[in-house]
Amino acid sequence: MDCIVCQRRSGYNRAVVELDSGRELGTLCVRCEREQFGEFSDELGEPDATTCVFCDRDAFWALPKWLPSTYETEGKVVSFVDYDPSTAALALCDEHFDRLGVEELPLHAPDDAADQRILGQTED
Repeated sequence: MDCIVCQRRSGYNRAVVELDSGRELGTLCVRCEREQFGEFSDELGEPDATTCVFCDRDAFWALPKWLPSTYETEGKVVSFVDYDPSTAALALCDEHFDRLGVEELPLHAPDDAADQRILGQTED
């Protein structure tokens, strides 16, 4: 995945999630995170933030960290990374999100768009 700010390959650092819909808009790389928020970005906000870390306006965007997890199945340990937007300490209002310098937000098709195409089911 590419960083929504610098457009470089970002790996798994932070997701950028729209809080209302839960839709993932992209990722934020560690370079851009440090540039925008400094070394101590995890300490800027409170977990389960509903307001912007820089002002008292409602947050529209959450920037949760991708965190590694493991589970065991059939005697094997499986590892993966995931995020939880509801526990993100970094949350931004629309004004402070704009200051990140995102040129254009990616437009994603609805989750079921591929299924609709395959099955030929579309709503007019």
